[in-house]
Amino acid sequence: MQNLQIKRNELKYYISTPQCYLLSTRLKHILKRDSYATSSDGYFVRSLYFDSYDDECLYQKQSGNIYRSKYRMRIYNFDTQTVKFEIKNKANNQVYKESATISRESAYRIIEGDYDELLRYNNPILNKIYLKFTQKLYRPKVVVDYTREAYVYDHFNIRVTLDKNLHSNNTNYDIFNKNLHTTPVILEGKQILEIKYDSYLPEHIKAILQISSFERMAISKYTLSRRFLKYRNWEDN
Repeated sequence: MQNLQIKRNELKYYISTPQCYLLSTRLKHILKRDSYATSSDGYFVRSLYFDSYDDECLYQKQSGNIYRSKYRMRIYNFDTQTVKFEIKNKANNQVYKESATISRESAYRIIEGDYDELLRYNNPILNKIYLKFTQKLYRPKVVVDYTREAYVYDHFNIRVTLDKNLHSNNTNYDIFNKNLHTTPVILEGKQILEIKYDSYLPEHIKAILQISSFERMAISKYTLSRRFLKYRNWEDN
């Protein structure tokens, strides 16, 4: 199976729903729509996040660790026969992703706890996930759904995404279930703007996005989606 390794800068902002609509209207006329888009509203994204028995990924984020990682499966439609299995490593604003592809059948086995299935691929990324999962007793923790509207600017490899209608389920981990019941995660009428680029974000792109008027935050969809099961007050962010 094909591996993918990507290292980029990543900025995240909360924006209001009206701001999201206005920015979407502007971007449609200036930047190129992402090739994954299936409609004018964007495309569906579902991720299943894994964490250790003591929630090390959650607490690394909440305690502000500069270097941290998250582990997730990701699909873009319910009928897919392949699943992206990804390690998202972060150091400050830089993100380094390691991604491999597994089959639908393997995804089910892994969700059920059969981590030996990862070794069947003889893949270095999946082998790394196997070691982490078996050493720290990782298991599924939350399904996260949202709609992504994405635009690209080929120079400087810039990608701008509007992630809307974030929902989650903390008890059912069947990522292929079309009828999975999910709960809204962000209750303040906000959406998420993400900007990814290799080395430089040009001033005219900043002006188009008007990012100086937005609230930049260290936003984690995984952390937000687990906040309804919090055990400590500092788990609110």
